[in-house]
Amino acid sequence: MGARGTTGLGPRLTLVALGCAGCNALLGLEDGILVEEGCAPLSTIACYSGPPATEGIGACQTGLMRCNAAGDGYGPCEGEVTPAPERCGNAADDDCDGAIDEADGDGGRPEDPAADGGSAVCACAPGTVEPCPYGGPPGTVGVGACRAGQRTCGLDSRWGACAGEVTPRVEDCSTPADEDCNGGWDCGAVLPGGPLGALLGGAGQERARALAAGPGGSAILGGEFAGSLDLGAGQFATAAEQDVFVARLDPDGTVAWMRRFVTEGRGSLQALAVDPEGNVAITGELVGKMNDVWLTADAPLGFVIKLDNLGEPQWSAMLLGRPQDIAASARGEFVVVSTLTDPGGTDVAVAKLDTSGELLWKRELRGAGNQEPTGVAVDPRGDVVMTGTFEGELQLGDNAPRLLSRGMSDVFLAKLDERGEHIASLAFGDGRLQRGGDIEIGPDGAIALSGTFEGILDLGGGELFSEGMSAFVAELGPAREHRFSLAYPAERPPRLALEADGGLVLAGDVDGPTHLGGGPLDGAGGDSEIVVARFDAGGRHVWTKRLGPGARSGGGRRSAAGVASFVDPDHVLLAGTVEGSVDLDGATAQSTAADILLLRLAR
Repeated sequence: MGARGTTGLGPRLTLVALGCAGCNALLGLEDGILVEEGCAPLSTIACYSGPPATEGIGACQTGLMRCNAAGDGYGPCEGEVTPAPERCGNAADDDCDGAIDEADGDGGRPEDPAADGGSAVCACAPGTVEPCPYGGPPGTVGVGACRAGQRTCGLDSRWGACAGEVTPRVEDCSTPADEDCNGGWDCGAVLPGGPLGALLGGAGQERARALAAGPGGSAILGGEFAGSLDLGAGQFATAAEQDVFVARLDPDGTVAWMRRFVTEGRGSLQALAVDPEGNVAITGELVGKMNDVWLTADAPLGFVIKLDNLGEPQWSAMLLGRPQDIAASARGEFVVVSTLTDPGGTDVAVAKLDTSGELLWKRELRGAGNQEPTGVAVDPRGDVVMTGTFEGELQLGDNAPRLLSRGMSDVFLAKLDERGEHIASLAFGDGRLQRGGDIEIGPDGAIALSGTFEGILDLGGGELFSEGMSAFVAELGPAREHRFSLAYPAERPPRLALEADGGLVLAGDVDGPTHLGGGPLDGAGGDSEIVVARFDAGGRHVWTKRLGPGARSGGGRRSAAGVASFVDPDHVLLAGTVEGSVDLDGATAQSTAADILLLRLAR
């Protein structure tokens, strides 16, 4: 397919009114989710796979099936209880036949049918001791903390209660025990398998820049390299000063495909996005040539390239300005935010491209001073939500009120509809320095937002305070409610991943002691270290992982590039760059210059 022409995001575009009077609360989302076919994303319906006559009888209960985030089908039936062999002594109707603790064998009643108020009981020889039938999921007995119990037959020929049985529980990340009996992997532990859990690259410098979850548990990794690159599926060489790559990883970490782009000159990758069909769009800057995707730039120009789910180029376009982030809509469109440079400062540009690369619309958000976007996302309705930084004032349209910075720089948050028309906007900060960072939208419409700040910052849940520079993270529900916010000392904002149930995973860089809710974590003397943390839907800390230098090899730098969370198989995927060494749960991995780190962590 041929190349697309330049998509101009240059000066003197028609402005749209983006102001809103009295915006003094954090931006929320519209209620409801539009669904054209299939099922409503994350909606639930009742399900039951046992014999119909047993549903709701005894221990048997109905479960729920949840519609997936794409709205095209339901997941497995969760929470249902179907008939199981009768377990004597637990005063429950396990086989759901209407009788409690009936006799073993053919289900007949014991010799004393009047015992236990007329209900059947399990007959046994008084004084007999035996293991109880295990009540946990198959395959968990004897794994981790899980074990079978024992029961004793009483003088009344009835089995007593099962004593000492331990079945799977929610993992307690504050202990080393395997409470969920999944094989011993504790919260945040480095999981083995495939090329994951090692440093990848070549003899030169290789850097991860972006990571996104793809369909079916796959992931898309993007970055830059010089010389050669090997992600575990063979070596790719380049003659360019700096090349750009993108690769699809299967759930086990093996490389399904990889593509490099720069024929000559220098390229950089800033961000990538994946649509529901698995098509990939990357954005960055080029000075030189990308022959395979029909792009040439004599001076630094932004680019967008779309690949299909097999890595084959579909279209490309050049952008005036420096791209900062890209996001995909449910319909396969892509939205790019860029920084424009004018004599008076910098401004924000937004462009939306259709599935064929045609420009649907473009907008500029201007004002006196400097404005810069840092993140963009598209919600389930197709509305565009973006964040960034501005100094002085931000003029969001000819007739719109100006957003005024309270001091050095503030964070802005803005929402446009699918046609690029303004819905809402907000500025927040104090008299010191605040900067925007990443933004993500969950399948239920929740917003996760990150950035950095000094001084006082209130994201809806009370004031956060930082004497020096700190990173902040906030999550807002679909009805504009504040779910949680937190801060920790850091110079750069973390990358974020929202989970389907409202949980959140962050991956960022720290260079000193930090505390994200699981206790203080001291550094190991490195210039920078990676911290990964997971929180549940209520903002409660689940676990934190800190990746510093390996033993007896202090120094160096470790930086996070992206994070994704998966339910099947259950893990968190981390991408980053290591210069020096990194400690992987006691094993030291050493880079040659700058290498790519890919890790699966127990979720």
